[in-house]
Amino acid sequence: MGISVIVLAAGKGKRMRSSVPKILHPILGQPIISYVLESIKRISPQRIVLVLGHGSNEVKKSLNYEQIDSVIQKEQLGTGHAVYSTRRKLRSFNGNIVIVNGDSPLISPGTLKKLIGSHERTRSVLSILTADTRDTHGYGRVMRNGTGHVVRIIEEKDANANQRRINEINSGVYCVESGFLWKALSQVDRKNDQKEFYLTDIVEIASKEGKNVNVFVSKDSEEILGINNRVDLSRVEEIIRRRINDKHMISGVTIVKPGQTYISPQAYISSDTIIFPNSFIYGNTKIGAGCMIGPLVWIKDSKIGKNTSINFSSYITNADIGNKVTIGPFANIRPDSIILEGVRVGNFVEVKKSRIGRLSKVPHLSYIGDSEIGERVNIGAGTITCNYDGISKHETIIEDDVFIGSDTKLVAPVKIGRGASTGAGSTITKDVDDGALAIERTKQVTIRNWKRKRRKKKGK
Repeated sequence: MGISVIVLAAGKGKRMRSSVPKILHPILGQPIISYVLESIKRISPQRIVLVLGHGSNEVKKSLNYEQIDSVIQKEQLGTGHAVYSTRRKLRSFNGNIVIVNGDSPLISPGTLKKLIGSHERTRSVLSILTADTRDTHGYGRVMRNGTGHVVRIIEEKDANANQRRINEINSGVYCVESGFLWKALSQVDRKNDQKEFYLTDIVEIASKEGKNVNVFVSKDSEEILGINNRVDLSRVEEIIRRRINDKHMISGVTIVKPGQTYISPQAYISSDTIIFPNSFIYGNTKIGAGCMIGPLVWIKDSKIGKNTSINFSSYITNADIGNKVTIGPFANIRPDSIILEGVRVGNFVEVKKSRIGRLSKVPHLSYIGDSEIGERVNIGAGTITCNYDGISKHETIIEDDVFIGSDTKLVAPVKIGRGASTGAGSTITKDVDDGALAIERTKQVTIRNWKRKRRKKKGK
């Protein structure tokens, strides 16, 4: 029997106190909803329907999953109403429907698969994922009869003191036969403290009809944690961060201070790399073996080769950096930059949309933008490629074995030929031939006895 999934993500998230939709708040550089969808994707559903409300356009723009459909819950009338709003999208589907919350990023594909498997083995119309925990605040309690069968789920706000002492809580994750789901939801009313259509009421409906209600108890109560406010957000991020860092350390990566290192789920780091504290490795970053990263480094969506050092306070985005490269400290490598093997990019250097060839050096205090730099080039301190004329960007080409003197201004478009040099302090506006020396300076004027004359004039 096939599987479809409904993701409940229409809530305003008032307790987040934010104009940003709750499910788009980031955890390790990725929105909350992306963690949920990644787990769902790995159970290979036929359909995914996202129930949206507040900020629906923003949410849609952030998604890149082809099989996702969505509906808008215009009125926030409860979880039962949210699920029922997907009926038209799923009217032709006949199978089991998994329902999950969009603000529960810790739910794993393994647990979802086990829930589905348990549902199918027991031939139940409804299966519920629950957990036993001491921290029951905010969760519905699972009510069982004398024989241990689930007869009802009661929301905390509707529960009495005795019911609130129950430690088995509802996760909000269900697996339901599609035919039963739509029939049961049509019977749900709003006779509760919240005046909402509770999805949980379908449990009592199934029980009263004598249908088989199955419970699958999660062994990891952390999986069901939802996010309602920024305290919850921080708590969940801490769990995800710890799990990711543990995985990398087990795989041979040294993380000096795991509690102060932030790595996104997609990042890949090879063995024998050392990550120093307060480093952020986000997006689809790939780091080769034997690297030294940090401290205080930001890397996003970039490729780092083997035995490369990214030093203190460097910032790298959408760049391709080769083997045995040294970056920083205080370097900024901007998008579409390619830095090849053995290059040194030193302190207070910015590189933007440029290619730097093997064994070249940009040691300090320079800006390299829209440039093609060859091999074994030495860029002196304070060099600037003047790539922008106020209207358009222009390219600077520096061929192999060039020496650029300190404080050179290269006014693009300009080409420096193989083996050429520029004198320190020059402003180069014309192409330089291979092997030539280009110097552009005004004649030096020396005024003798300048200090004595100034003092005499001041005394008068």
